[in-house]
Amino acid sequence: MSNIILQTKALSRVFEETGERLAILNGVDFTLCAGDFAVLTGASGSGKSTFLNLIGLLDTPTSGEIYFNGKNLSKVSAEEKDDYHRRHIGFVFQFHHLLSEFTSLENVCVPARILGGKSQTEIKERAIYLLETVGLKDRLNHLPRELSGGERQRVAVARALMNHPDIILADEPSGNLDEKNAEMLNELFSRLNREFEQTFLIVTHDERLARCATKRFSMTHGQITEMQV
Repeated sequence: MSNIILQTKALSRVFEETGERLAILNGVDFTLCAGDFAVLTGASGSGKSTFLNLIGLLDTPTSGEIYFNGKNLSKVSAEEKDDYHRRHIGFVFQFHHLLSEFTSLENVCVPARILGGKSQTEIKERAIYLLETVGLKDRLNHLPRELSGGERQRVAVARALMNHPDIILADEPSGNLDEKNAEMLNELFSRLNREFEQTFLIVTHDERLARCATKRFSMTHGQITEMQV
């Protein structure tokens, strides 16, 4: 299938601490297609964040393979992984991780400035467009401390979109938000998927967000199973 964007084969992650082996992921086979709006649920400690870190190229599997757009990234160098991550993957964490002394606009510009290859004018125009898209056109020059929790998280979403990623991975993005802001963030994700065909994989405990998904997966004992939506 040409529209498969992400695939894992027999993906495993084992941690060894004080002489003990702790298997977090056990041979996970997983497939995601371009345009999917997928959520991954499961109990705390079941391995969801570990899986997200592996496919986000932030960690290295003990065994198994990870394919993005048909390219096997399991065995490539750290430099190649970093480059692929910057070009093709956007990340949204539970904590926004914005740079405190940078404005919203400056924070959103950071990924493109790190990647390089575009003029400062192009980068700024893209960042302004994204902040407008997430409903923050009047917050361009605000520092993180001048924003609400929901606004800070929407800046983080705009930042994740900056380099036109093939996929956005989000780890409990609404976990620190109140009900109103969580709902706004959920609606934003859904709209970005519908209107821009942005592919998402979101780890969440939010049942309202899970109900918006086009695909739903559950992790139990280091294995992932697809559920009915």
